[in-house]
Amino acid sequence: MDKEHTQEKRSSLRDLAYVFFRRKWVILGVFLSTVIPVTVYMLLIPPLYEATARLLVKPGRENIYVSPVGSPEGMHPPTIIQRVSEVINSEIQIIESRVLIRRVVEEMGVARLFPHMLLEDSQAADAKESLRFEAAVNRALHDLSAERVKATDVIEVGFKSYNPDMSANFIDRLIDLYLERHLEVHQSGQSYEFFRTQSAQLEQKLKTAARRLADFKKRYGIVSFNERKDLTLSKYMGVNAAIKDNDTAIKETQKRIEKFKEDLTEISEHKYLSQDQSTDPPVISTLKQRLAELELRKTELVGEYKQDNFKVVSIDNAIAKAREMLAGEEEKFHGSVSTGLSATYQQIEAELLVQEANMAAFSSRGAELGKHLIKYGQELERLGRLEPELRALERDVSVQEQNYRLYLTKFEESRVSDAMDAARMVSVSVLEPATAPLRPIPVHKALNIIVSICIGGVAGLGLAFLIEYFDHTFKVPEDIKDNLKVPMLGTVADLPHEEIEDLEALAASAKPPANYELITSNIVMHAEEKESNVLSFCSPTSEEGSSTVAVGLAASLAKAHGGRVVLIDANFRHPVLHSRFNIPISPGFADVVDEGADVHEATRQSVVANLFVLTCGTIPPNPMAILESPKLVDLIEVLRREFHWIIFDCAPINLYPDSSVLASRLDGTVLVIQAEDKRAEVAIQAKERLEQAGAKILGAVLNRRRYAIPEIVYRGL
Repeated sequence: MDKEHTQEKRSSLRDLAYVFFRRKWVILGVFLSTVIPVTVYMLLIPPLYEATARLLVKPGRENIYVSPVGSPEGMHPPTIIQRVSEVINSEIQIIESRVLIRRVVEEMGVARLFPHMLLEDSQAADAKESLRFEAAVNRALHDLSAERVKATDVIEVGFKSYNPDMSANFIDRLIDLYLERHLEVHQSGQSYEFFRTQSAQLEQKLKTAARRLADFKKRYGIVSFNERKDLTLSKYMGVNAAIKDNDTAIKETQKRIEKFKEDLTEISEHKYLSQDQSTDPPVISTLKQRLAELELRKTELVGEYKQDNFKVVSIDNAIAKAREMLAGEEEKFHGSVSTGLSATYQQIEAELLVQEANMAAFSSRGAELGKHLIKYGQELERLGRLEPELRALERDVSVQEQNYRLYLTKFEESRVSDAMDAARMVSVSVLEPATAPLRPIPVHKALNIIVSICIGGVAGLGLAFLIEYFDHTFKVPEDIKDNLKVPMLGTVADLPHEEIEDLEALAASAKPPANYELITSNIVMHAEEKESNVLSFCSPTSEEGSSTVAVGLAASLAKAHGGRVVLIDANFRHPVLHSRFNIPISPGFADVVDEGADVHEATRQSVVANLFVLTCGTIPPNPMAILESPKLVDLIEVLRREFHWIIFDCAPINLYPDSSVLASRLDGTVLVIQAEDKRAEVAIQAKERLEQAGAKILGAVLNRRRYAIPEIVYRGL
């Protein structure tokens, strides 16, 4: 387990080192393009000075809001519409505004502030003056800083310049113009004249409303509407209650009268005994007593009410009725008869007369009360019709008075505010004015260079890994295994062209060509297992080195195994073997198959022992006719009897159909893929074409592989 973990760790380190050394020029380029400009700038930058000033900001009248809508009392408490932090942020925005900076630059001059921005071409000065001015404003905005001092109500304003006096002068002028700009931003405009005009108009409206109200009251004789209405309503309610009481008394009296009449019908009126004249009969006595009570009640009412009051009138009517009844009784005979009258009958009859007198009084009183109720009801109805118009007039007067008082107050406030603005009374004060700095701003040159080194290194590595991530070419054997899913036969290093073309050195060497030992072993192993000794070498596209690999493998087979090997140039599109071995191009492969040339004469011995070459011959107009000819099978059978290995060098698979047709008639095919050249999709397409043609793919060879990691580093990983 530990061994596998160690192997995975080494593999990861080698992958990282591979990317680093393979993309070293990209990493170096990004690194130097970052570090060199920063280093040069740090070494050549002139000293920069920064002057600062501090401003104290307090919530003032600019930040207090009084509602223009008046309350019933005409007063509103002031409301602070911004917090202190919001006020300070607003002031910072004013300080850093482009309008304010333009004023400062315009007053101080571009040549004075930024002399390095003067144009060299005086003829173009006028045409570019506006551009130079805008550039100066942008530079001033860049060099200006305004920020709140932490946990305070103070704003620190700073300006950077190569001239210490200029930085202080810029700050001083900026603060002066800022205070003026502060007043411009926060002033309420022409509020004084507006409120003066509105106050005069509202005063006239108030007078008009008051005059309409007075005319209305005079027209209808109203002094105090509420008191008059309450008094009339009180009288109406009193009369209504008296009517109810009188109706109740009438009902009770009527019941008593009916009861007395019923009793009289049940009692005998005469009982004769003797006759005796009575001087004070009970009826007369009762009527006299009732009359006395009514007169006493009238005396009390006259003390409280006027003579025409309905209560006094009712008592007078009752007294007149009682007197009339008393006079009638006095004219009658009252005394005892020998035959005799019933005393009980007479007593009930007297009570009946009293109740009838009361009934007459109550009826008269009810009629009088009804007249008064109608009178007070009509008065209430009249007042009800007048009340909406009266209330509307009163409301109009109240609204006009309230608006007038409000605008009069605002008029006075605006007058005071204009006076304060004229005196430049603002909520911002200069806490610490700007002074020329004695020392420049400290620049950490070494630290900046170190940071640039770190950034350059990280950026270079990041770009390298990004390029590597999007690089879909074949770089290592694992890429072929993962993408093509075919056996990996081996790799061929990226050697110098002279070393590859040196056939004399290859012939003189006792060993097989370098980098071909593993490929040769793998192909021999496959040949022994599947009896495959007729092979084709082809690549997806041109210039991937399939001919070179075919030559190297053929030489390796000839040297390592001592068997006879024939190398056939089947690339009719771009034949190269005749020039590589420096032999005539014909007669060759096409001549043998198409024209029946002698194969022994066409096959030539190369400088390498046991290695024979059959060139392509006369290039046919239709190569497919050669590759599909039945004579090709006969030729292969002849060659099998004389050679141990038959190697075909073929045309590119994705460009021509030659390789697919030929590969389907051979024992096997080897794909030659150049490292770091084409995308994986190109090789996959070539493999699919071979499989569709029915070819047997023995495996793939990664050609011109570059070993990016130095050998000493690779061994240490």
